[in-house]
Amino acid sequence: MMDNLSIRAAEGATGAGYPTDAGAALVVELDGSEAECETRFEHVIEMCRGADSVRVAQDETERELIWRTRKAAFAAMGRIAPNYYVQDSVIPRTCLTEVLAKIEELARDHDLQVANVFHAGDGNLHPLVCYDGAQPGEAERAEELAGLIVKACVDAGGSITGEHGVGVDKKRYMPSMFDEPDLATFQRLRCAFDPDGRANPGKVMPTPRLCGEVPGPYRRHPLEQAGVAERF
Repeated sequence: MMDNLSIRAAEGATGAGYPTDAGAALVVELDGSEAECETRFEHVIEMCRGADSVRVAQDETERELIWRTRKAAFAAMGRIAPNYYVQDSVIPRTCLTEVLAKIEELARDHDLQVANVFHAGDGNLHPLVCYDGAQPGEAERAEELAGLIVKACVDAGGSITGEHGVGVDKKRYMPSMFDEPDLATFQRLRCAFDPDGRANPGKVMPTPRLCGEVPGPYRRHPLEQAGVAERF
């Protein structure tokens, strides 16, 4: 699915015929046996009857053209701004409307544009915060906005990542989903399998933390030794 901003950018790059005045475009593709797809196709058409328009690919060429626009969305952001900051949060599908409205509100508050390109079927969002890194303060404002979007997704019952995992950037958001006992347990398990800290060093686990992320065997924190964290 693409919102209006991403439609306009991608359509300008591909000329696939997407309506640039549409609030959003939903791309649906069915997979399965011919009989199953025919049955599900009728259901999809029925559910889409409230849309302004419904376009059905008539052949493989048109199908590829429809998908080309969706796949070109990220690269097409260069038509909107010189830089973008992309996130990868996931939310319950039932919360799409509320979270997208929240993202729009946050974007207005930060005076930045956000293009939403995402997997509506599983709630995996890819908000692209557009900014100009040459303008003083814009990169920092974009980063702050991206973080608030992650928080909004978690508050809606979602997760900080849907498919791309936790790395250097997202580890700071781990405490928004997990309490300290959980993080400490994750760290102990990690150290058990990777005592020398060679696997993705500096990623996944937020630092500094109560137990700290120190390469090598797990070291009990003084508070744990004192019995404060016996439930570990």
